[in-house]
Amino acid sequence: MTLLRIIEGTNIEALALGSIFLGSGGGGNALLLRPFLEERLLKHKLKVPIISFHQLPDDFLVAAVGFLGSPELLEENPPDGDEGLRALHRLEQALGRKVDALFSLEGGGVNNVYPLLVSLKTGLPLLDADGMGRSFPKLQMTTCHIFGQMGTPFALVNYEGNDELFTDEDNFKLELNTRKALMKYGGVGFFSGFAMNGRAAKESLISGTLSFALRLGEVLQKGSYEEMKEELLQVTRNSLYGEAIELFIGCVEELGQFEGLKLRSISLKGSKAYEAQQFNVLLQYENVFAYRNNKLVAMVPDLIIFLEYATGRPLNNNEIQPDMEIAVIGVPCPTILRTRRALSVVGPQSFEYNMEYQSLEQLHASYYFGEGS
Repeated sequence: MTLLRIIEGTNIEALALGSIFLGSGGGGNALLLRPFLEERLLKHKLKVPIISFHQLPDDFLVAAVGFLGSPELLEENPPDGDEGLRALHRLEQALGRKVDALFSLEGGGVNNVYPLLVSLKTGLPLLDADGMGRSFPKLQMTTCHIFGQMGTPFALVNYEGNDELFTDEDNFKLELNTRKALMKYGGVGFFSGFAMNGRAAKESLISGTLSFALRLGEVLQKGSYEEMKEELLQVTRNSLYGEAIELFIGCVEELGQFEGLKLRSISLKGSKAYEAQQFNVLLQYENVFAYRNNKLVAMVPDLIIFLEYATGRPLNNNEIQPDMEIAVIGVPCPTILRTRRALSVVGPQSFEYNMEYQSLEQLHASYYFGEGS
């Protein structure tokens, strides 16, 4: 087994910023876990080992750990990793063997960082891969599901020590039943599941997302949006995603709700080069659709990301306030999310929006290919 790299205390801010970026507006504020991780990694001089995706032994048993529920409630009671440790032990009891490595089910937000806490508790390495390549709101919206991997057995615990084990359920039913359990648990729970061997993991996860989040964060630490914009374009261009595109710069005018739909909206009034233009983002936890002057400019599963203009800091949707000046950028999703099978669970229609997926490259052909769109 070859270790790709290690994560130390000096890496945590960058990893958190990159994870917020890949959250596409959702997934929770990964900076929430920064104090816990830096204290343990710096004070105790600990390190988290990362396994290169392609060096993962076929006979290793890997499992996801993370949280489910409300990011806002999580901020009121930050976790310390003991919750995920209990969920992992419950899963191992059900499996009848120990897990060899951990991975993030969700490549954005808190869930891309939380496994580090559990790694520090267990000494287990993390896999440089995840099951979404970004944030999505439901358990079946994963490459694990797309490639036929079952989430069960699936252990769910809460802060108070209550736990529940889900078995022999398909991933849609697992999503429904875990949400019911979260209502009993006060809106937040911690899980371990989607256990598989190394061969299956290499067939069904997205490679390199943890290290990419770290590299993104290193760019996002460099100052204002204008100061780091060109390097951000370069880093995304040379990645498993695709080159970022600036979609808009403007000030937040209105936060709204679409009647009859589960989608909320954020409206912007243009500034800088977008003076007198309008921009609207529809969101369901994560950003789902974006329109400039009523013309579609980006859609799920491509990423739509808000950056604070003055600082370049990526923003969660629950941080957006009226009069904030923000830049909106789009990033093409990994190709694994663009197949017909994948789009059936992560595309526009999975958000109850009757529209066929159009990629950023299709919508902005002149930018990406130098030809008319």
